[in-house]
Amino acid sequence: MPAECTAPMWIVNPKDCLGRSCLESQSIKTSVKDVSFVHLLIVLCAGITAISASAILIRVTKAPSLSIAFWRVTISALVLLPLWLSPARRRALKDLSLTQRWQLLASGICLGVHFWAWITSLAYTSVAASVLLVTTNPLWVGLLSPWLVGERLAWRTWLGIGLAMLGAAIVAFGDTGGGQSAPLLGNALALLGAFAASGFLLFGRNVRVALDVWSYASAQLMGAWCVLAIGMLATSSPFVGFQWSDWGLFLSMALLPQLVGHNSISWSLRYLRADTVSVILLLEPIGAALLALLFLAEWPGMSTFVGGLCLLVGVIVVLRRSQ
Repeated sequence: MPAECTAPMWIVNPKDCLGRSCLESQSIKTSVKDVSFVHLLIVLCAGITAISASAILIRVTKAPSLSIAFWRVTISALVLLPLWLSPARRRALKDLSLTQRWQLLASGICLGVHFWAWITSLAYTSVAASVLLVTTNPLWVGLLSPWLVGERLAWRTWLGIGLAMLGAAIVAFGDTGGGQSAPLLGNALALLGAFAASGFLLFGRNVRVALDVWSYASAQLMGAWCVLAIGMLATSSPFVGFQWSDWGLFLSMALLPQLVGHNSISWSLRYLRADTVSVILLLEPIGAALLALLFLAEWPGMSTFVGGLCLLVGVIVVLRRSQ
């Protein structure tokens, strides 16, 4: 690997230099100097808080799960549409290679599946269990790395994966603590959402450095919108006919978790290593569980607490080893 691709541990992953010129990698390092640690901290705190509120907003919405996912993405895409249509951003998209375009499309499809599966899971299991399981995507990234990027996993990585899998099993098959109707189905859907999120991250990793955050988010939302629109038609889910309060919640989901939350994380990936951001994202289930306790009076069960602790420790081991 060329020397120009090296970077501090907390900044862009040197492995991300693969597939780009060293000049591009150097420009990324230079841009980091323009962003202070305080700026990064504020953006990430705002992003985590907004993302943690997502499950609460979904739970109190009375609309069907797929309709929630569709309108969340639709409103977000409409807000970003003027940016999508700007000449500069259209040129940036045209400058992508054919491989990058396919990766961007695949990333958007995975994002749509992620929202579909995870939002549906909240109708069947507790907020704590759902959010804990959907944040296991670093495990799937680690398991897929040997096949996708040719990386061999060290024994400590396997230890972390095993520990996290044990925790996930305890959460998935134990007491959800929320008194929901079908916790096993909900937990399985949350895991599917995590797997789809892994594809979203893996496919989008090499494209993100070539686009600004708004072009990147707009293109992915378009792909996700297509998946959800097809799902709405295939399942005859309602597009309209909701209460005014539901429309307000759709708008809140688009503005807070989607535009503020996810775009804050996408923006930070330009300056921080992906594994560093992934560790920070582990604050989401903690924040979501606290908000569920505060606003929904939903106490996590003992198995969710024990399994969640085991799961988070395992994920941290995997992420620390990946550095």
